[in-house]
Amino acid sequence: MKVLILHGYSADNIGDGMLVTEAIELITATFPSEAIDLTLCASDPGSFDLPGVSLRRSKPSLRGYDRDYLATLRNLDSFDLIVGVGGGYLRGGNCVELAKALLVHGVQLRAASRHGAKVVYLPQSIGPLRLSSAPWFRRHLGRLSQVWARDDRTVQELGLPSVVRRVPDMAVLHVPARTTQPVEATPVYSVRNLRGGLPAPIIGLAGLLGSFDGYVQSQTGGNQDLSPMQSLNPQRILSRGDFLNGASAKRVVVAVRLHAALMALQAGHYVIHLSYERKGFAAFEDLGLKEYVHNAFSFDPETVHAHLDRLLNSATAREEYDAAVNRAAASTDEAYKALGASLQNAVLDVNA
Repeated sequence: MKVLILHGYSADNIGDGMLVTEAIELITATFPSEAIDLTLCASDPGSFDLPGVSLRRSKPSLRGYDRDYLATLRNLDSFDLIVGVGGGYLRGGNCVELAKALLVHGVQLRAASRHGAKVVYLPQSIGPLRLSSAPWFRRHLGRLSQVWARDDRTVQELGLPSVVRRVPDMAVLHVPARTTQPVEATPVYSVRNLRGGLPAPIIGLAGLLGSFDGYVQSQTGGNQDLSPMQSLNPQRILSRGDFLNGASAKRVVVAVRLHAALMALQAGHYVIHLSYERKGFAAFEDLGLKEYVHNAFSFDPETVHAHLDRLLNSATAREEYDAAVNRAAASTDEAYKALGASLQNAVLDVNA
């Protein structure tokens, strides 16, 4: 069975790398008896360590698009299923953002829409779509078999009820049930530049935290978080292994990137999210943690510090937090099954 995955970015951005991994896991779990022949189109294909997966570079260079990539898009009829990874890559809030979206992702969407019956886009945040771009995106998205939206604004703004359905972010669906744990006294802070720098409230919160550890989620291209993290003078910067991969000590975390927040939740940490887009508010509402998400540009540092202090020092606060996560985790099976069913339906409709 030949499957094409579109819209990959870079594994050096850990969250985007995770979304590709999640897509592959969903595909293999949905078709367990099939020998899957996978091809991935990604902006930075060399960052992915995916044995057996054919890689295509989707980001154009000064010479234009890669020939193998263009050949793949011209031959989509050779694939049994086409899957768009989850994320927030279809947006056009300003000229630069729209140009990037069209050059890298619009090309893939246009090609996919010509074979829409076998195309499923995994949980997306789509928009804003300004500068008269909305009709173009709606036209092409409306030809697909299924578009999964991870926030209500995407559903409302697209206005494609026969194609677009609401479901939580893929990472939300993999936040496991948990038991209440003690936490280390030192909090963790993970930041990124927004609109060219760190917003004043993010800097102000660092001053209130005093001593804290840092964590860097992305180190690729324009998504380079190391410098802004270092500018806040953390006592140390945690490695991924220290923080996520089997970390036994639980931490209280303040994270700006959504998937830094969600991956920390998956590891059992207690997370406060400073969101800069619609996707973050939707994800934390899906988790029952609405009080722990704040606007990254305008939050009150004192309020966030008070939330953090309560999670650090109150077992009751952590028990309430865990209870909310456990309620959300208990309801994710149906959503995950619905995603798998949409892949099966796309394959069955084409083969019918």
